[in-house]
Amino acid sequence: MSRSFLRKGTWIGIIGILIVSILPNISSDYWLFDILSNFKLQYLVISVLLLIISSFILRHKVLALGFIVISILWNCYYIAPYYLTSPNLISKSNFKISSLNLLSSNTKINLVKSYIQKEDSDILVLMEFTPEWKRHLMPILKNYPYKKILTRTDNFGIALLSKFEMNSSIDYFELNNKPSIRAELKIENKSFTLIATHPMPPMNQSAFENRNKQLLNIVDKRSSFSENLIVIGDFNISSFSNHFRALVKGDLKDTRIGFGLLPTWPARFKILQTTLDHCLVSENLIVLDRSVGENIGSDHLPIKISIGTN
Repeated sequence: MSRSFLRKGTWIGIIGILIVSILPNISSDYWLFDILSNFKLQYLVISVLLLIISSFILRHKVLALGFIVISILWNCYYIAPYYLTSPNLISKSNFKISSLNLLSSNTKINLVKSYIQKEDSDILVLMEFTPEWKRHLMPILKNYPYKKILTRTDNFGIALLSKFEMNSSIDYFELNNKPSIRAELKIENKSFTLIATHPMPPMNQSAFENRNKQLLNIVDKRSSFSENLIVIGDFNISSFSNHFRALVKGDLKDTRIGFGLLPTWPARFKILQTTLDHCLVSENLIVLDRSVGENIGSDHLPIKISIGTN
C-alpha cells in the first residue's frame, strides 16, 4: 500500500469523522442525521486513532490536527459530563428499579427469569411484553402485588410491576397507539409519579417525529405529575441527540450522570453500543447507583437504578 494512498485515506477519515461528529447536532431534524448522533464514543476513539496516524504520515499536519482536535473536543463535550460529575451518594432510604427490553423474539427465557429473580427489584419495567412472555414470566412475578400489564403481539407491549402501593393506567400521551404506563406510587410515605415508555424506533422521518413527540409530550405534562418524577424505558434515542437533551432542560436529570455512559444497545456488539435505555428523575431525587445488567438474550442490556430520598 503506497504512502500516497494512506495519506488520501487518512484525509477522507479526518473529514468524514468531523462531519459525522458535528452534523447531527447542528442539523438534528432529519432522522438519518439524528441516528448519526448515537455513536459519539466511537467517533472519539476513531478521532484519537486518526490523531496518532496523522502525526506520522501527513505533510500538512497543522490543518489535519486542527480538524481532529475539533472532532475530539466536540465529542468530549457530550461524553465528559457522564464521567466528570460526582454523583450524590447520601440518602436516608432507597429503592431499586430495573428496566428490561425483553425482545419479543428472545428465546433465552431462563436468562430473563434468572436476572429478574436475582435482582429482585422493588419496581420492574418490562418492554416488548408479548402474550408469550406473560405466560413464561407471570409465575415468577408473584412478589409484585401491584401490576399494570398490556400485552401486544408486536414490539410495544409493556408491563409495570411494583412492590409499592400503585395506581396505574395506560397513557398514549395524545399521540399514537404506542402505549406508556403512568403510575402514582407511595414510597416511604412520599408520592411518586412513574412513567414507563417505549416510543417507536426512528426508522424513517415519520417514526422519528413520532418518537420525539411522544417523549416531549411526557415532559410537557410535567406540572400534572408528582414532585417526585421518574421516566424510564427504551427511549430509542441516544444521550447525544439534541432531542434527548431537550428532555433534561427542565427539572429532570439523566441518572447516568456521574456513572459513565453505560451503553445498552446493541447488546451483542460492544464496539457499536450506545445509550438507548434511559431513566430520568426529578432533580430532587438522589441517584445512588446506576448500572447495566448482563446479556439476557435481548438486543438490549437491562438497566438498574438505585434511587434515594431524603
